[in-house]
Amino acid sequence: MLFIVLFFSLIGSTIISMWIFYKSNHKWLSNLSSLCMNTLILGMMSWLFYNFDEEARAFGFGYSSMIYLIFYIPILTWINFFILEYVIFRRKKIYDKNAF
Repeated sequence: MLFIVLFFSLIGSTIISMWIFYKSNHKWLSNLSSLCMNTLILGMMSWLFYNFDEEARAFGFGYSSMIYLIFYIPILTWINFFILEYVIFRRKKIYDKNAF
């Protein structure tokens, strides 16, 4: 379940990040949006899993594997940063007539 949530968070934040980059052409605004999207999705899923996990509520949040969702926020944002850099590089290469 952990990897499914991480995968959908990565895909969702990448799509939002690309959309904002193509609309505004600001790389840092796009990276900020991916950070906010990852924080929103993973934070809400951690809270949701905490509310439905009886073991985590009885023994504390440290016994549940869903605590690791919070630690993946910077990792997923970093991956989004490199995906955006690759897209910018490919976009410049395609639109540049002197690329070859």
